[in-house]
Amino acid sequence: MAATAQLVEKVIPSGISDGCSSFLNNLNTNTSFTTCFSALSSATSDYTPGSAAATSPSAAQIGSALGNLCSSSVANSCPESLIRSKLTDFYSACTSELTSNSNKDVISIYDVLYTILPFRTASCAQDDSGNYCATKVKLPSSGQTAAQIQAALMSSSSSPNFNTFGTNNIPFLFLSPSLSSSDLCNVCTRNVMTAYLNFEAKVPYAPGLGNSILLKGQTDLYSGVVSNCGSTFLSGAGVQAAGGLSGGTLHSGAASTVAMNQGFIAMALGTLAVVSSAF
Repeated sequence: MAATAQLVEKVIPSGISDGCSSFLNNLNTNTSFTTCFSALSSATSDYTPGSAAATSPSAAQIGSALGNLCSSSVANSCPESLIRSKLTDFYSACTSELTSNSNKDVISIYDVLYTILPFRTASCAQDDSGNYCATKVKLPSSGQTAAQIQAALMSSSSSPNFNTFGTNNIPFLFLSPSLSSSDLCNVCTRNVMTAYLNFEAKVPYAPGLGNSILLKGQTDLYSGVVSNCGSTFLSGAGVQAAGGLSGGTLHSGAASTVAMNQGFIAMALGTLAVVSSAF
């Protein structure tokens, strides 16, 4: 994880409190997190942006990567208790930077830590036939190709471009509120949304979702799902979090070809590879 340490060292912002800076430095040397992010990175290592697997994916490679990502060994390496406790510590150490005196760079790091588990859960979601929902993604409304989005995933400084992640709703597997009811109102949408709502009910997003870089599209997506699919569509999924979303606090697309779908699946896996190496 030497490269990982160098990346975190580079992105720890200046001008923040000593307590927040100390926490971020300690987070990088935490052995439990080294184990967690190494497991995530290894499971998705073939899909870093620009890699051969990401630019020319195959169904077999995709299936293998998802199998690795969704394995019990990865789950055991990244227990929810570890992430939740560190998110609580993060808020305690960096309260001002996350809220009243918000610092975009600190929020970016918080976003990575906050999103990594629900994004893995969403990536591992399956439909009623046992097919990975990640294999059924739709083209984003921007009209960009997988290659174009992959190129935009990394900034010129070789650090993750989180705005690209958020703008394209990549954490939600490219779901968009403008999808037709037939494409939006299905078990995959429910399972992907549930991954986030359930996690948010346990650990509220400290800066407020409107300030999130990765999850900024969730409120509009939630509203679109409720509007198109009915108020009971997400019943039972993170009731507390859903209530906050409905109160505003807390693409239209034809089916893609198989080749295009594989490209976007690779894109999503590449995203996880990038964010898991951001520590």
